[in-house]
Amino acid sequence: MIITDEMLAVLDQSSGPVGLLECIEVSHPNWPRVLRYIVNSSDPMDLTHEDGQTFTYSFAPLNITRSNEEENLDQKITAAIGDVGSEIPDLVDLVLKDSVRIPPILNYRAYVIGKYDLPCTYAKGLEVIVITRDWKGTSFEAQAPGLNDSGNGEIYSASTDPSLEGFYS
Repeated sequence: MIITDEMLAVLDQSSGPVGLLECIEVSHPNWPRVLRYIVNSSDPMDLTHEDGQTFTYSFAPLNITRSNEEENLDQKITAAIGDVGSEIPDLVDLVLKDSVRIPPILNYRAYVIGKYDLPCTYAKGLEVIVITRDWKGTSFEAQAPGLNDSGNGEIYSASTDPSLEGFYS
C-alpha cells in the first residue's frame, strides 16, 4: 500500500484538523429525489463526485459502519439515519408497494476535509438488502450485488460424481 501525503496529514494534525467527511447517497427509480446526507458537517455542502458532477449534501444524524473487508469487492455498509421526519418511511413505502421489488442503491463516499473535488474512497452500487425502522430512525444495510452468491448452477451429489462419496458417508 502506498501512503499518500493526504493519509499522513490525517495522522499528523499539527497544522490543523484533518479527517474524513463521510457521506451516503441512496436512490431508487420510484423516489422523487435522491437522498444525499453527510455525517460531520452541520451545513449543506457541495461535493464533487468521481465523475466530475457536483451535488449538494445535507446534514442528517447519520452513523456509517463499513465492513472489515475493505481490500476486496465484498463491500458491505450499514447506515443508520436518525429520525428526519416521515420522508424516509414514505419513500420505503414506495419501494414496498411496487409490483416488482427493486432494491434501493446506496453509494458511499469519503472526502479528506478541505478537499471536496474528489472522494478519497468510495463504494458505489451497493444494494440495500435490509431496511429497519425504530424509534431512533431508519437503518439501511447495503452490500455489493451478488455478495455471498456462489456456484455454477450445477448440483453435485454422490450419485452424479462418485468422487464425492467420502463427503456423504
